[in-house]
Amino acid sequence: MSSLSNKVFDFKSLGEAYHPDLSSNPSIIPESYFELFQWISRFQGGKRPRVLDIDILSFAGDHGIAKLFPAPKFRTGEFLLESLQKDFFKEFQVLNQNRLELNHYWVDLGVDFQFESSLNYWLNHSNRLINSKVKARTESFALYPAMTDMELSAAFYNGQKLIDRSVYQEKDMIILHSLGEGQVYSIYNLAWALSASDAQFWQKLFPKTLNDSVIKELQKSAKRHPLSHDPFTNLCFYGGLEMIGICGAILRCAEKGIPFLLSDPASILALQYSTKIAPGAEQYGAIIGSFGSHLKEDFLSLPEEIAYSPSGEEWGPLLWKLQQMLRQFNS
Repeated sequence: MSSLSNKVFDFKSLGEAYHPDLSSNPSIIPESYFELFQWISRFQGGKRPRVLDIDILSFAGDHGIAKLFPAPKFRTGEFLLESLQKDFFKEFQVLNQNRLELNHYWVDLGVDFQFESSLNYWLNHSNRLINSKVKARTESFALYPAMTDMELSAAFYNGQKLIDRSVYQEKDMIILHSLGEGQVYSIYNLAWALSASDAQFWQKLFPKTLNDSVIKELQKSAKRHPLSHDPFTNLCFYGGLEMIGICGAILRCAEKGIPFLLSDPASILALQYSTKIAPGAEQYGAIIGSFGSHLKEDFLSLPEEIAYSPSGEEWGPLLWKLQQMLRQFNS
């Protein structure tokens, strides 16, 4: 059992929502957006909600279990190195006439790559790559637990520290995003540890990657570890360091009363495990898109179409639409 298991999480209470008068044009905003803006206003003391200063945190980590399968590998380190030379949200910020402060950070918690040995890293990284590396990829849970208790704690606290910085800088919202080689295998086993129906949901979403032969190997790997209902224990068995960092970030957001959005599968699993660690954490976040469609109504969701990409660039159009809707909501 993790040393974090006895930690008490003291969540802030949410204020009353701001209710604009839309009686003259009730169809001006879709109901799902209306609920989302009311939710945001509760964090901001019942005022007209604002989303002008946002941090996007892309947590990255590679998974040792990926070495068990011959599928094409996602080279996380090389991808990050290329991404540091790009600004995925420049066009979006120009459209907003620079009224939106949008900062995108890449957080290396467990990428199997030595960035410091690359000249491109030193020429282009600026301050957008945060080196919080705990180790270069997790262990393969086909042989050992994915990580030790100390490694889990380190990744967890690194996620919390990043939110502390965002709170100090008075951010309006956090977007949590993840990437890493072999994520889908950890997603399946972590879901399996929650319930058979959770595991089946992800298998249906990724039928090519999670085919019958892969599922057989993953289930065989799961039998090497004892059954547990403790979320920290299962995260140690099957999790990724980037997922643990997101758990830490989620629970710190809840403690500090700052709203967060997420949409990718690994981040959604992290939210599910965060609610196992500290029930009530789910009321501080919202799931965008369909990856959370199997979750119960306790989880706030916006059924907006949003594709997942390792770069997180899909958040640009979504935030652009969010800004347009919010102006109407506050008018």
